[in-house]
Amino acid sequence: MNGETNGSTEPVSVCVRPEQPGEETQVHAINAAAFGRPDEATIPDEIRGTDRWIEGGSLVAVDDTGALVGHVLLSEGDLVAADGARRRIWMVGPVAVLPVVQRRGIGSALMRSAIALATERGEPILVLLGHSTYYPRFGFESARSMGIDSPQPWSDASWMALRLPSWTPELRGVAHFAPAFDE
Repeated sequence: MNGETNGSTEPVSVCVRPEQPGEETQVHAINAAAFGRPDEATIPDEIRGTDRWIEGGSLVAVDDTGALVGHVLLSEGDLVAADGARRRIWMVGPVAVLPVVQRRGIGSALMRSAIALATERGEPILVLLGHSTYYPRFGFESARSMGIDSPQPWSDASWMALRLPSWTPELRGVAHFAPAFDE
């Protein structure tokens, strides 16, 4: 999460739910505003409707006025083992909150909901590239320490994963985001 706040640090009450049809433009706008550039904003647009889209995995935070104020995307990536075997795993990102309400608990609510969804669906791991001071509060740690290598030479501090209840130590390899992340 980046950008400016409105000066308040009071928590904002939100409901986190799956993105609904017709909210695509709002989701795009949230990501564009949060990151200040189009790169992250286009990722959900490019994944939507592909085989990397997870039904119910595009989550939005809705405030008490009904406005969308945050978004997190879970999408399928590939974990390629040393023997070349591929397995689909869930990747996290982008995670975005409108700048005027950042640092008020919305990103945390989105992350807790994303983790709960992955756990409910029996996923073994969540992988992300993100801020080393933010994601550890949710249990994320160095992905490499778990045997999950990155597709690029990203730092251990930013390349993270979260072991979920169905994780096993045999889950190892190089993780790759959906092609939309490469564009």
